[in-house]
Amino acid sequence: MQSAAAERVKVQLLRRGVRHGRFVAEIAPDTDLAGSQLADHALPRWRADEPLVVRGASRAGVRRARRDIARSLALFEALRGGASFESLAARRLARAPFRPAGVTIDLGDTREIEKLFVDALSASGRAVARDLYAKLSWIAHDERDTSLRVRFSFGAEALLDWQKETRRARWSDAFARALFPECGVIDENQALLALVEQMVGRRVRLSERIIYNNAPGGGATFHHDDEPRQLGVVFTQLEGATAWFALPKRRLAEHVAAAARTAKLRQRAGTPRKALRALDETSDPLLGKLLNATPSFTRRLVEHGEFYVLRAGDSILLPSHGPDEVCWHAVFALGAQASLAHSYGVFPLRDAPLSATRARGSDRTSARSRDAR
Repeated sequence: MQSAAAERVKVQLLRRGVRHGRFVAEIAPDTDLAGSQLADHALPRWRADEPLVVRGASRAGVRRARRDIARSLALFEALRGGASFESLAARRLARAPFRPAGVTIDLGDTREIEKLFVDALSASGRAVARDLYAKLSWIAHDERDTSLRVRFSFGAEALLDWQKETRRARWSDAFARALFPECGVIDENQALLALVEQMVGRRVRLSERIIYNNAPGGGATFHHDDEPRQLGVVFTQLEGATAWFALPKRRLAEHVAAAARTAKLRQRAGTPRKALRALDETSDPLLGKLLNATPSFTRRLVEHGEFYVLRAGDSILLPSHGPDEVCWHAVFALGAQASLAHSYGVFPLRDAPLSATRARGSDRTSARSRDAR
């Protein structure tokens, strides 16, 4: 599947004022998406909740979309400087079939900046999908992290409308592409889509899209993406680089149990079984500090091979089979400039009944990516 030697790169991990250290990551040669042995290698990893890095999966698309990528980077810089999301979006949507439907700001969420609503229009001008939204927010509460993201969905967020229907999902995806045309890098990558569909064993749609602009010293803390009907995530780096820790929840619990040092943390997470349950509530400050702000724990994960670096054109596939069978992950921004990446949820193309396991776990929301910090 891959024959050339891996490249070794040195990176420094810094996030929100915490220096985790300098490490060496191996960058494998580009993945042969047409290779007959790829599925034989990838499928066991997917079934075991392991991350799957697909090197160079979208490199050609990134080259073709370089102007759109540059425009999106400029858009985020303007937003970071205080520009109006509504005004900038209106320029991009001037010829798109979407009608402005208002802007809100959630004063109870200090991370939210603007939530822009639109209605999708038919060729005759009739509204065919209402209350699609693009939510601009800071990734973190910490003012040292100026990373931004835009999440696309529809309906009432608090009522989880996006989980209850699929009709508006395709319009939400189209809205994302109208506002960020580089969505086409992923949408038009048939080989990558085919690989994802091989992993899940059915046709899929890539929805609930999030556009990430990770700033130097920023990134996402440990979280997961287990959601009803969501089968996983496709994350694609379009500009810059990010460092990742990604591994199955059960193995993360083993690392937590082995690294628990204080009496209180050992009491809560001193065995893999206890740690597995403790991970369901990451608002625990002791556990949060161990996972996200303890350089010795970071080093442990690197030494055990849980460390990856993504560069422009690379994708990482993150499986989700249930609340305990899911790939947990954390992200560090690399480099001196803000980067650009797209993250899409993987959903079955048509509705299917929830499995018993997934239905039982559907109320566990503490560490999901929709609210990851």
